[in-house]
Amino acid sequence: MKMSPDDGSLKNTHPKQGSLFEGASSFEVPELPAENRSLLPVWDRALTHRLRVLLHTAPLHELRSGDSRRDPELRHYDSIALTMKVFDLIIDSAGLDREIDRDRVEKELKPLLTQMDVAAGLAPDPSRHDAMVDRVLGGLRNDANRRRPFEEVYTDFEDDLSAQPRKLEFRILVDYHHPSGGTVLRLSNEAINLYLNALELDIEDAQAAAEAVVSSQLLRGRFDEAVQTARNARWQSLRFAEKVSAIIRETRRDLSRVDWREAVPKLLEEALIHLDTRLTIEQNIINAANERLEILDQGDSAASAVAEVSRLIRDCRLRHVELHHQLMGARNVFLDEQARQSFSSVPLTPHPNLLAGILDPVLRLGRKDSKTVTDDVFPSFFGGQAPSVLSLSDLVPWLLRPRRESPQLEVEVRGTDLAAGGIDRARFHPADRARVDELLSELGGPVTLSVLIARLRESGASPAAVELTTLTALHAFAPDHAESLPLRVERLPQTFSVSGFYGDDLTLSPGGVENDGGE
Repeated sequence: MKMSPDDGSLKNTHPKQGSLFEGASSFEVPELPAENRSLLPVWDRALTHRLRVLLHTAPLHELRSGDSRRDPELRHYDSIALTMKVFDLIIDSAGLDREIDRDRVEKELKPLLTQMDVAAGLAPDPSRHDAMVDRVLGGLRNDANRRRPFEEVYTDFEDDLSAQPRKLEFRILVDYHHPSGGTVLRLSNEAINLYLNALELDIEDAQAAAEAVVSSQLLRGRFDEAVQTARNARWQSLRFAEKVSAIIRETRRDLSRVDWREAVPKLLEEALIHLDTRLTIEQNIINAANERLEILDQGDSAASAVAEVSRLIRDCRLRHVELHHQLMGARNVFLDEQARQSFSSVPLTPHPNLLAGILDPVLRLGRKDSKTVTDDVFPSFFGGQAPSVLSLSDLVPWLLRPRRESPQLEVEVRGTDLAAGGIDRARFHPADRARVDELLSELGGPVTLSVLIARLRESGASPAAVELTTLTALHAFAPDHAESLPLRVERLPQTFSVSGFYGDDLTLSPGGVENDGGE
């Protein structure tokens, strides 16, 4: 081979075609001339990618280096070994009804922690095990930085070789609220790839690679290894389904956050092609496994391994069939949400970040200061508990919808049966009624409702008597038509809250007036 002087391309000038594949002795790679060495990139983009891959292991190295800095009674525990067990537990339980939570992690790690105690010559201690589990989970969740993403700074090089500092953010372990209740632990995609040795592959490529390896291992009779690879393929199927489900969930939540113009249609098209290929390959793997099972003896350990491979791949195939139906209806979800959200009101100001902007600052306060804040704001979180009769936020979008043609129907108009309202005194105890009547008859001058209720409480009156007094005052403030009342009631600008009633305070004066129903 020699370098062409005009375009710098490599041309094979060896007289014998195919000598490149016939032996190393018939082909030598010449050294590039000095004037052409500048054509090679000084920094390849692949180096940046591999650098980012290595940085994902930084939290694990930090966790391992902290083994020697922990309390003396915890230094004999191997945090990396415990971390790998946590990864395995979470991945193995993914997609099942019962996922991993903190209590189950401690239960599964207890045998390992006990053996580490025995190796160090120490008696097992449950409190020490509990502290070590918290250390491991805290290091994986980044508890030291309030569970924010890990940040690693590295140097990247542009095309002109200018050095640019960049920051990589990622997570390892996150808490997830399970639909059945409670909090479970889940790994991020970076942690899953780190565990499955597939950091350089995306979900689709990693799944295709795993299934190809399963086929190869079945052909070569490496059945035990094929089981583990099939488990990896099953996990990649779960991740692929979650990737599509996350897009649909985000579309239903806020259509503006999803790129349905270019990115999502392209992803859906590629996903359908990917599923079509996967279903064919998975069926071939199942057929190959069934053929192996016909040859192997039923009691053979290899037969059990092949049967497990067949079960796992069948599970992958079932999930892909379900995902195919979901992909086929994804565009309809987009159209439905576009029609629904087009009339939804958009807030003029963004909502605050409740975790970073509100909860974290309060948690950093002392107990005394934080109690002052929570005591002041908690009543505002609940407010009045009136029954939900009308929602204005739902009414306005409903009124702005396009008009629909309504069928012509004759509806009988019936008159409204109106009845006078009042206080049902019969439901109160006679003693409470007598006490309230006596209290109101003894009024010698104007008195506020809040002061009157305070007197009742000091005298040991029951809550029912307090409620009847409040209802009597409210009824006197807004009486029925032509009703003679023993009190005159006026509203004050100050407010009061008692016995479930909240509103403006009232001034009660003795002396009945005849209400004529006027304003």
